[in-house]
Amino acid sequence: MTSKDSQNIDLQEEAGAKFHRGSALSIFASDRREDFMALLFAMLIALGVYLLVN
Repeated sequence: MTSKDSQNIDLQEEAGAKFHRGSALSIFASDRREDFMALLFAMLIALGVYLLVN
């Protein structure tokens, strides 16, 4: 694999636009699951801060 090809491992194309979907090294099966887990952790952190400050 050349260095030019290594930059295109996670290259996606949608509606004519090309973009990198992010890291190819993920513990999640899908981007949607990763987004929901990030949202859940953010909500738990916000709840913890709310309870500690209040």
